[in-house]
Amino acid sequence: MQSKSENLKVSISERTKIQLRELLKNPLEVLKLDLHLRELEEVPPEIFEFTNLRELNLRNNHLKSLPSEFSRLKHLEKLELGGNNFREFPEVVTKIHTLTYLDLSWNAIESVPNSIESLRNLETLSLNNNQIKELPEAIGNLKNLRILALNNNSLEYLPETIGNLINLEELYAFENNLRTIPKSIGNCVNLRKLELQENFISEIPSEIGKLEKLEKLRLYKNLLRNLPDTIGNLKNLTKLLLYENQISELPESIRNLHNLVELDLSGNELMTLPESLYGLKNLSRISLANNQFPKDFIFILRERFPVSTIEL
Repeated sequence: MQSKSENLKVSISERTKIQLRELLKNPLEVLKLDLHLRELEEVPPEIFEFTNLRELNLRNNHLKSLPSEFSRLKHLEKLELGGNNFREFPEVVTKIHTLTYLDLSWNAIESVPNSIESLRNLETLSLNNNQIKELPEAIGNLKNLRILALNNNSLEYLPETIGNLINLEELYAFENNLRTIPKSIGNCVNLRKLELQENFISEIPSEIGKLEKLEKLRLYKNLLRNLPDTIGNLKNLTKLLLYENQISELPESIRNLHNLVELDLSGNELMTLPESLYGLKNLSRISLANNQFPKDFIFILRERFPVSTIEL
């Protein structure tokens, strides 16, 4: 049976009859509040009376800033601010040390302050679809971070301190201007998903071989010419998407990727494949279209892979 406080999950956006002023009758019992899609230009001051608030959804409004009173929400754990009009990172949120989830995606934020390091309990940080050009080194102090989403920004590099995020499980930074992958990425030994597609990356550091828990690696639409031998250490990898690069050869170590289910190498410059590739028995999809294979080699490929598996 739900408690009274659990029932006070309010969704104003669903046009419930409950009004903020009615909630003020029992302000300490309000734990979750949903005010998304309300065309708000500022945060209603009544919110700051709900000092036991755990989750607050302010997505898809017209907010440009947060008032200093926001720091009164000292028990807030989940804060959703995506789809607003923030041009600056609302620094007041860094005073809410209880936050474990912060979403600021789909704004126009250009930089992240050093004070973000105060959010030591943060587990999920989403900054997708902003205009961020660089991250502060202080981001490496978010030791509890498990998911970091940076897609569709203007990042040219990731700081080496990213390697301090030893609990990171998912890193998303596709559609940026990244030229390199920091060598320190090898310290993120708990990474399961790494998505850096649609950048300008020309080389994968050998340190990537330390990510033995990695399951999905997406690096398509970059400028890669080869793969490091250490890629063979990624024995838990199930999905490897490298299409539309400039890869001309594969390392023999690829034979060690026994759990690989999907491999996409289409749109590269391959002329041949290592014999060991044919031994990957779990492959259910391999795409090799638009490479430089001679016609006789294509015939061999059709013989070596089931028709249902290969795309040429």
